[in-house]
Amino acid sequence: MALGVFLVLYALAYLDRHVLNLMVEPIRRDLGATDFQISLLQGIAFVAFFSLSGLPLGWAVDRYPRRIVVFCGIIFWSVAAAAGAFATRYWHLLLARFGVGAGEAALAPAAYSILADLFPPARLGFAMAIFSSGAIVGGAISLAAGGLIVGLASEGAVYVVPFLGEFSAWQLVFLVTGAPGLLLVFLIFLVSEPKRRATALTDRTAGPNLFEGLRFMASQRGFFSAHLAGFSLLNLVAYSWIAWSPTFLARTLGWSIPKVGLILGAATLIGGLVGMLGSGRLADHLFRRGVADAHLRIYVYAALGLGALIVTAGLVPQTTVVVVCVVLASVITPFIAVAATALQITTPARYRGQVSAVFLLVYNIVGAGLGPVIVAAFTDYVFAEDARIGWSLAASAAIFTPLASLCFARGLAPMRRALGCAGA
Repeated sequence: MALGVFLVLYALAYLDRHVLNLMVEPIRRDLGATDFQISLLQGIAFVAFFSLSGLPLGWAVDRYPRRIVVFCGIIFWSVAAAAGAFATRYWHLLLARFGVGAGEAALAPAAYSILADLFPPARLGFAMAIFSSGAIVGGAISLAAGGLIVGLASEGAVYVVPFLGEFSAWQLVFLVTGAPGLLLVFLIFLVSEPKRRATALTDRTAGPNLFEGLRFMASQRGFFSAHLAGFSLLNLVAYSWIAWSPTFLARTLGWSIPKVGLILGAATLIGGLVGMLGSGRLADHLFRRGVADAHLRIYVYAALGLGALIVTAGLVPQTTVVVVCVVLASVITPFIAVAATALQITTPARYRGQVSAVFLLVYNIVGAGLGPVIVAAFTDYVFAEDARIGWSLAASAAIFTPLASLCFARGLAPMRRALGCAGA
């Protein structure tokens, strides 16, 4: 039951987070925004308040009933997501995306903590993968449904919603995707609040203060620095690809937005589910066979593979080549489940909320915050041509995926030591 509920809620979160990516052109047109300003909506606007909210919410997850933390977070982000429908100026939409980030900061740390108490370490990777599949489902829905609706915007369609007024198609998308959270939020009360699982490290009865989790991470800084740096750099490339691939396909291949949404939605759903569930299964399998550093070892190689695919797609803009790269990239980009599992099995139960919040803070600042901006900066200020967005994606991947692979390689031995200390 818990896995199913969290999957639905995570799908809702990713739907609200990523639906904007299909609406770049109509938002640019109606609000007079540049690619760089759009990249701030895709990244910094979400990450800024996600980051500010993450640490106190992680502390709350470790100290208070986790279901209540999730409930409040969903209400907040759903209202903020729907508020994007009323934006008539760029800064209106910027403020709405701030709110989405603040609310979503509650869900993942609480879900990670609850699932780590429900599943043993050797099965946790696949459980995390099922939960994280919500991101795939939400992303696919945002691409497919968003693309179909936004296709109407090119015709200047205006929709009247009773009691609320007139909306363009992209505004209606925000309203339609944000409002359901106010009903689905009550699903969280179908999840029981499990007893927090003890570890080999003694858990004191009092709740941890706001800085104990940071001190624990410092005690295992070899592992945590490699983990945070590796997955954050990999997320930088993955998030920029997710954010800009719809625009890349539309500009480079001349596809319509509905066609882009349908193809990317199908690739995301099929390839993403294979990648998410497969990576969780693979990590669990290797871990049971004694490969203690499996959660990092997999991505020493997968990071390089993702980089090669994005570089190929960006520099060889032929339809068949690009479609193959899109599908294969969608298999590699869902790595959050394995990343989260590595943290849960190396961290005592009393620190999991805080450690997860620190990870998500860094992961999202580097990935969601900088990834789309770096690609937009390449396009606007280096190549200085909208049609060169494929070059921008290729340049970002060529720089950062080898660095991510190196970080994972340097973290293998520290992860084995951290597992020994945690008694996993």
